[in-house]
Formats: sequence, C-alpha cells, structure tokens
Amino acid sequence: MMRTQKNSMKEMKTGWPVLRSSARLLVGMSLLTMLSFPASAQQNSKLENSELVQRLTQRSGKYLRLTTDLPVSNQAESEKLDRWISSFDAAAALWAKFWNLPSGALNDWTVDGYVMQDIDTFKRLELIDPRVPEFPFAYALDDQIWVRVQPGDYYTQHLLLHEGVHSLVYHCFGDTGPTWFREGIAELLATHRGSGPELQIRQVPRSREASPFWGRFKRMDQLRGRSIDGSPSKSQVPRIETVLQYDANLRGDVDVYGWSWALASMLDAYPKYRETLLQAAQHGHDTDQQFNRWLMQRLAADWPVIQARWRMLVQDFDYGFDWDRERLEISKADPMWNGAPIERTVAADRGWQTIGVRLNRGMVLDITAGGTVIIDDEPKPWISHPDGVTVQYHQGRPLGKLIARMVPNIAPDTGTLPPIKTIDVGKKATIQVDQPCWLLLRVNDAPGALDDNQSEYNITVVRSKKPKS
Repeated sequence: MMRTQKNSMKEMKTGWPVLRSSARLLVGMSLLTMLSFPASAQQNSKLENSELVQRLTQRSGKYLRLTTDLPVSNQAESEKLDRWISSFDAAAALWAKFWNLPSGALNDWTVDGYVMQDIDTFKRLELIDPRVPEFPFAYALDDQIWVRVQPGDYYTQHLLLHEGVHSLVYHCFGDTGPTWFREGIAELLATHRGSGPELQIRQVPRSREASPFWGRFKRMDQLRGRSIDGSPSKSQVPRIETVLQYDANLRGDVDVYGWSWALASMLDAYPKYRETLLQAAQHGHDTDQQFNRWLMQRLAADWPVIQARWRMLVQDFDYGFDWDRERLEISKADPMWNGAPIERTVAADRGWQTIGVRLNRGMVLDITAGGTVIIDDEPKPWISHPDGVTVQYHQGRPLGKLIARMVPNIAPDTGTLPPIKTIDVGKKATIQVDQPCWLLLRVNDAPGALDDNQSEYNITVVRSKKPKS
C-alpha cells in the first residue's frame, strides 16, 4: 500500500517537505547514538527509550537500509535479515531492467525499511512518519517503507518487495497511478521465487506451501465459487472495467490486490500489451479517469480479445500458472468457420488452445479425438486417452480428459462475470454454439502441473448432421 495523494515531481526531485520524521534523520548512523532527548525529559523516559533502541537491529545493502525489532540471537535469524536485504537488492536490479531504466537511474535511490514485530516500539521511537495512517500489512511513503512481520517469511519478504516497488515507481515516475495499476504492478514485481542473488520476480507462486499466508488464490477461489455446472449465481469475479475503477481507500483488501495483480500480469504476459503497460507509468500523475482513458484508447483495437483472455484467466489463475504455457492465442482476425472439416492437435503441456476459427450462434459441430498423452511421470509415465485417467481428478474431471470452453467475443454488461462452462469432450462430443465465440480445447490438468506432460491428442471438428436442439 502507498499513499494515494498526488505529489509534484518538484517535491520528489528537490527533497522532502519540511515535515520529516525522526526516522529519516537516523539514516546511516547508529540508532543508539542518534536517539537523544531534551535534558528536561524525565529520566525514566530516557531509560525506556534507550531500552527500546537496544531491541533494534540495523543492516544495510545497496538499496535497502533495514531496521527491525526481530530477534537476532542465532545465525539463522541473522541470515534471514541478510537474505531479505540481498533479495531486495537483487529485485531492484530486476525492476530497473523491467522498466528499461537507463544505467545509473537508481544511483540516488535508497529505501529505509522497517520490519516491525511490535509496531508500538517504532511509534514510541518516532520511527513512523506522522503522515502514515494505520495500516494492516505494509505501507510506503516516498523512500521509506514499513512492514509488519507476517507469520510466513515468504509473505514478509513479498511485502518488502511490494512496498519497494511503490517507492521505486514514485522515485522514477513521480506518481504511481490509479489503484489497480499501483497495486497490480507492485504485486507483479513482488511475486517471486528464491531469495538473495538467485531471486526471480514476476513468478506465480508454485504452491500454497511455498507461499504461506499470502492468500491471493484462496480468496480468488472463494470469489469464483467453483462449481462443475458453471452456476453464475455463485461468481463474484469482476469485469476488467470494475478492476480499473477500484477505489483508492484500501485497508489490505485482498480482492483488490489479487485482481489488480491478475490484470497487470495479463497485460505483461502478451508482448502486444506489455509496451502499453510500461508506458502507462509515465501517466502516473494523471487523474484515474485520464489514466484509464489513455490505457483503453491504446488497447481499444484488441478489446474483445482482451476481454476474452481476461474471462479465461480469472477462471484458471492459480498456483504454478505459467504464462509461457497459458497464453491464449486468439485474434479478431481469426476467420469465421465455413463448415469445412478442421484437423488440429491439442498438446498436453499447454493450456487452452484454439481451433483457429471463430464460431457463430447456431452452429453445431461434432468433435472426435484420438491418440494418447502422458500426464505425469511419477512413479512411472501416466498414459491417458481422451476420456482421461479416472484414478485422479482435477476440478471434478479425470486427469487427461479432453475438455472445451466457448469463450464469447463480448463480455456481459454486468458487475461480475459468470464462469464459462467447461464442456466434457473426451473421445467424442457434439457442441451447439449459443453465441459468437472462440472454441478452446485443452487436456485436463492443473495449471501448475503441465511441465511434465507430453504428446498430444489429434482432434477433428466437422459440421454436425444432428438437428439443432
């Protein structure tokens, strides 16, 4: 989270406003030496604050000066602090690369970071800027960030990186844009794997166990209201337009963080949209309406495809999601199906795959599938036919089963999006098209479990001779 009021580039480049916290004055010097009190202060106040200072530890890296009240009583605890610092420094270099910043752009950027187990200690020592409101998880203000210690180390490090992104974007571009962009970009560049010099960013966490207490996908699942029959009454998934209009008054709202991240991740994943996402940072000082209007104008020509990709993403985004396997290759230029037979393959190690044409309302088609795929290699290869392997299931369907979805050209004009129904295909199915759409196929498996899959199914699509229902 970062403050939302607009501030001028002049303030950012010339220094801080007159109002400064004592925390800023501590930079680079011993906390114990710097903290002093007027001679008229009560002796017990001096002793109390001296004891509080003794609880703090300070470490520095290239871009992060870390102050924390976490205990450092053994090597493991000390290494954790060093790991957070080296991870932040590694991330900063990757952020500079992401934004295509010129060499030396971050030479004058250093963040004072406070990782707090007992926030009252930092308040009593005046180490929290008076402009900072109460916050549940973390907060950034210019080149200072405050993070409450989380139950899991992954989440604490994630928050350090998240707030670091806010500070860097503000430093480089003067402001951070509307809520969806500010929080979506921070989540995009803070989701990570590894630590220290080996840190990787823009990485969807592999599992719940690898990112405890982070919770984005748990909340998404609750809002999706997963059901096999695709019942729309349970879904609370937002339209893109809803995400773009998210309110700036956040109090750790996981919904907002999760869907903003999903949108930023999608725009980053497609080279056609990534340049627009990067250029949007130059408009961070615009009003939210101006910012979103500029963005939608840049993307207007591809908006039906973007909406279709969004509808598929919000239904499937989950642990281990790999954009290299999950990009949805559809286009407005795809021809309308003329009824001629279509022969395609559906690879087991990729997500949803198009048959290469658009379909219109009223069309009826028969799909037949053959061949075998491998859907796991432990303890030995699992061989599946199009009907799937019934010893294990994903989303209520056998692993390896051929499934389909019809993703519409136009999103419904509602506050939330109903799920797109998943269709069992298997070896053979007849599908009636009820609205203009693209037909997508995939081998049923979890998004994070595609990398060990092999081979493909052969499918044939023909115009059905069965009468319309």
